[in-house]
Amino acid sequence: MGAALILMLVGFGALAAGVLIGRYYVPDDRQLRRTARHSKAYMRALSHLIARDHDTVVSELRGVVEENVDDVEPYFALGAMFRSRGEHERAIRVHQALALRERDKRKLKQRAMFELGLDFRAAGMPRRATRAMEQVVLEEPSHEGALRVLAALYEEQARFNEAANLQHRLGKKREEDTSQREHHLLVAAAQSALGRDDLDSAKQQLKAAQKLDESAHFYAAAAELAAARGNHRGAKERLKQALVADPALVPHLLPGLIAAEEGIEKSANPGRTRDELEEEERRSKPMAAVDPALVASLEGDQKQLALSAAVPPPAGGETALASTSAATPVRVTTPPQGLPLVPDAKPGASVADRVLSLLGEVEAETGPRLELALIRAQLAPPDDAAQQVALAKELATRFPDAIAARVATARLAIEGGDQAAIKTALEVFVADQGSLAWAIRGRWQCDHCGNRPGPFSWRCGSCRRWASLRMETGIEPPPIASRERRAAVRTPRPEGLLGMSPDESLPSATLDSGLSDDEMTSAGVRRSVLGKVGGWFSGVWRRDRSRA
Repeated sequence: MGAALILMLVGFGALAAGVLIGRYYVPDDRQLRRTARHSKAYMRALSHLIARDHDTVVSELRGVVEENVDDVEPYFALGAMFRSRGEHERAIRVHQALALRERDKRKLKQRAMFELGLDFRAAGMPRRATRAMEQVVLEEPSHEGALRVLAALYEEQARFNEAANLQHRLGKKREEDTSQREHHLLVAAAQSALGRDDLDSAKQQLKAAQKLDESAHFYAAAAELAAARGNHRGAKERLKQALVADPALVPHLLPGLIAAEEGIEKSANPGRTRDELEEEERRSKPMAAVDPALVASLEGDQKQLALSAAVPPPAGGETALASTSAATPVRVTTPPQGLPLVPDAKPGASVADRVLSLLGEVEAETGPRLELALIRAQLAPPDDAAQQVALAKELATRFPDAIAARVATARLAIEGGDQAAIKTALEVFVADQGSLAWAIRGRWQCDHCGNRPGPFSWRCGSCRRWASLRMETGIEPPPIASRERRAAVRTPRPEGLLGMSPDESLPSATLDSGLSDDEMTSAGVRRSVLGKVGGWFSGVWRRDRSRA
């Protein structure tokens, strides 16, 4: 009896020792095997992703998810894959489930909410995206990605003050200079306040923006504020400062400058008696009024400035069209694309003279600019032949290679009626080395796939069709290619990485996925029977613990 009891105690002791050794000494190889399989699945998914076989990537990630539901990384990868494919609803469901499932884990919940905000933004739901990012920033104020996305969302929703505050926080966090972006956001906030007729708030925003910088954007907004208060001279000075800061903005600022000059002219004689005949004559001239179609074409930050001094159009909304020459105008069946540099309803002679004088002052400070010269040429009075000849010579001398300058010179020549000047202007365009000589040149193009092989061939090298090349004429010369590599056009490759289908051309994994199959097999052989028994008990205990 005593010997049997001793044997039982020894057996139980050995069993306990085996359990302890299996638990704390001998590792459980099932987790290693699972990790190795997952690593291989990740590498296969990465290879398929490189080969742009997205369906196989989703299948691989689903296999990993089904085998180990506790690992959240495959879920995040699967959600990001759905978002990149445009399947926003599936991505939202995945990340919503992660946010609810990992609510007790702060970091994982924040990550899920951030990904959910990206899903909402990609799906075109900016309000939900904003709420998700605000929740992430509320729980972790230093989350750089959420701050950056939230600032962009605020900017897209015209919440410029909040966007400026977030840009300031990002600049302090990354030790970068974000003053330029903050400056423009504050100016945009001032323009938004002007649109709401909140002049005091606009003034405060402009003062805050002025502390950071003084740009053409700031001067233009200050001109809007001055015009809204009825200070047309102040608006004119601010617009001049904006033109000096950035002369390329003259087509955008010209309507406001004309409105300011008209406001100054109108306020010069406030007590003048209105004459009905004079009023009717003035209404019949399109240069004395701002066309409502022109005002509607302006951007929101210039509407109030253009309307502040506009003379009402005639009854019925009709305006007479003034011809710039005695010749019959050429009718264009297709309207030209782009915006006109000068409004269709040109200002009066006195206003045009003052605008030309101001543009001359700006050009004296900034140097010759093509935009200023073109606008001066279009604002020049048609009956002043000497001024037109001088402007034509200036355009031809200063900007000989600009097509816009040659068009303006040709128009001046046509208005002047000089046949020799008209012939010279025409030869500049249509000569063998003229600006439009490329219009009568062509290139071969496949009418099926659009490929342009260069020299003629009976067979298209892209779609492999015979007798499909046609001459394409009237094509503008290609622009100069960018030096940046990402701007270069890449040839699409429907084949796999090795020239075959993606499923058959995947390379083997190049990263160490853990223990190999031989190492795992040898590791299992080297383990003793006691170690295997202990590992089995340890695995059962861990499974019961995870279920509990």
